Amino acid sequence: MGIFARFRAIWLFLLLTACDNDFFPAGIYDYQVERLLTAGDSKVWSQVIPSQSCQDSVRLFLELVSSSSDDSVAISEIFRGPSCDPDTNLIGNADASSFEGAIIFTDSLNLSDGDFWIIEEITSNILRVRRGGEVLNYVF
Repeated sequence: MGIFARFRAIWLFLLLTACDNDFFPAGIYDYQVERLLTAGDSKVWSQVIPSQSCQDSVRLFLELVSSSSDDSVAISEIFRGPSCDPDTNLIGNADASSFEGAIIFTDSLNLSDGDFWIIEEITSNILRVRRGGEVLNYVF
């Protein structure tokens, strides 16, 4: 096997193992997920749904909350009521999950009320979460 073929085989192996089936890079840290969710400060994600009226518009407002011991993400839902005026519902604070004693992100946001959301995919402009049995897609 020539040197070029070996290089190509190694490159292909690294490419295939760089991401796992959860659609986020392997080895990403919990604080990196929190920064992706908030852009380091605050970020509004728009839900991808077929819109029939202004009431169908649902957005997530995520804000990084810094404290001396740990960072968390404050999550609010922005929706439109019957009169199409915006209204806000505070869902709570959440922490990106990680293994105890390590900061490697596992797969979920742990909410302050004991609930959790599974993050199925996250990039700087795509967010897919599982809330209960429902998969919700958001874009930035």
